[in-house]
Amino acid sequence: MLDPSHLESLLASGTLTVTLNSQQEICVLSKAGGAPLPADDIMKVIQIGIQRVRDLDAMVKSALEREVKRRIVDGVR
Repeated sequence: MLDPSHLESLLASGTLTVTLNSQQEICVLSKAGGAPLPADDIMKVIQIGIQRVRDLDAMVKSALEREVKRRIVDGVR
């Protein structure tokens, strides 16, 4: 999740939305308004998104593992 700051939103002439799943597959790629973007710039944004997906996926998995361990009482789940 990467959102523009309030100032960035005010100054922007368009938006680029990229949505990736936990398998790092592009689910949504939408560009509305603004200047044309070269494919290299879009690929850079996608690479940033992929790293963010990896980080978030690791955080969720870690939290779930901690929760499973917390719920174990006397060896019974």
